[in-house]
Amino acid sequence: MKNKIKQELENIEIPKEFELMSQKGINKAYSEMNNNRKKSKWLIGFIASAAILLLSIGSLSTPVVKASIQNALNVILADKFEKMDSGSKIPPEEILVSVEENSNGELITTYISGNQERTENENGDFSVSDGKTIASYTKNDNQFLIETNDNPGPSIESKIFSEFEKEKIHSLGTKKILDRDAEVYKITISNEETLELWFDKNTDVLVREIQIIDGKTYEEGKLISLKTIDKKSNLDLFKVKAPKEANIIDHTKK
Repeated sequence: MKNKIKQELENIEIPKEFELMSQKGINKAYSEMNNNRKKSKWLIGFIASAAILLLSIGSLSTPVVKASIQNALNVILADKFEKMDSGSKIPPEEILVSVEENSNGELITTYISGNQERTENENGDFSVSDGKTIASYTKNDNQFLIETNDNPGPSIESKIFSEFEKEKIHSLGTKKILDRDAEVYKITISNEETLELWFDKNTDVLVREIQIIDGKTYEEGKLISLKTIDKKSNLDLFKVKAPKEANIIDHTKK
């Protein structure tokens, strides 16, 4: 799918000034995704599609248009991604714990509290962020990489949806997932591709992503459980600490 979108983009003649804007946006998106495990797996292709929209973004800056989208669904989605990225709807005394089975059958456990996050793969890999520093560990390489979180602003998803065409977003109402209410939205990317995004109603965390291409449905993972635990007794989850004997690469030290 990514190659197909790339080929389509390469066939479009874009003025140099817009081409530069598009490339900067895509490069920034890749950078942000590499520094934040909350980013959705569909986002790479979505950003490539959204780059085309830069040709019409200028018209969204007029006061009349701005006023007309204040309560539009694109603004609602942008706000949801911003709240998800900041974890602002999760009670500060709690940690949200989700367990997901990915397409390889592996279980991925994610812990979120505010701007702190930890993701553990059952193969031994993990990543952790205390809000200021991001670290990732790969068991096969026994490597622990530490980097500064240099993207503290709004998420790339929030930025994209704030400029997205509101007519291409539709609410599908409230649906159930694991006995919890989820607010579901359908996004039309093209005539051949749509997305369904499911947000947990209580926390605004994205809990399900359904991609439909040429009538075929794809899901990268399946949510197994979603619950909260006490934060006070689990503070060590968000400590940036390397496993014993790990090879540490610290990019925060210059």
